[in-house]
Amino acid sequence: MRKLLVALLLLIVALVAAAALLLRASGKSSPATAPVSVQATLAPGVLPRPGVYIYAQRGYEQAKAGPIKIHRKLPPQAILVVNGHGHIVQQEWRYSKQHLEAGRTLVNARGRFTLWNRTRLVLVITDDEAHDARPVTLSEPLHLHVGQSWVQSYTVGSIHTVSRNRIVRSELMQGKRVLVEIADSVVTGGGHPGTERDVDWHDPSTGLDLRETIDRHIGGTFPYEFHVDVRFLRKR
Repeated sequence: MRKLLVALLLLIVALVAAAALLLRASGKSSPATAPVSVQATLAPGVLPRPGVYIYAQRGYEQAKAGPIKIHRKLPPQAILVVNGHGHIVQQEWRYSKQHLEAGRTLVNARGRFTLWNRTRLVLVITDDEAHDARPVTLSEPLHLHVGQSWVQSYTVGSIHTVSRNRIVRSELMQGKRVLVEIADSVVTGGGHPGTERDVDWHDPSTGLDLRETIDRHIGGTFPYEFHVDVRFLRKR
């Protein structure tokens, strides 16, 4: 019995040490890396154009599991990778080596329609979810103007999102006329209820956001927060 008890204690110590190492590793964000090249065959005129775009970044993310909290700052730069084919554009935000968010949209005469979303997040363990959007919904009308508003309601996997979008004003940024869009979203299903506010400074001439802020609050068993402010620097 004593040998068994000693073995059990050694196992507990080993597990605690392993958990401490995992938590330490999860407490830091590593800079994202860009692909060597982008292979894309987007139709002429479809925006944004393929490439790797570099953004200055400020922010943090944190998660809780009982008494344990992981809080980590994001690297000083984020990477946006744009590729696709025909009228289907894929945009992949690489906020860090541990955090990636991607989406595919269909661009046609009416605007942009959400087709597919993916989120890859490493917090002690790796969660990588990719699902089609059901139904396909209008994420952005083709011709934007101040005062415009629209609503998205769709499900990705087990998560249902209702997003209320509106164009609130026009202003100059980096020498370009941009439209400021605010999207307030409510997420239900999957045991992860939450809210999110996105503010985009959108450049219609390039299809890029010259600045974006995200404030995300997810509840449930493992609460999670994500707060980021990215600003366009250059195309690689």
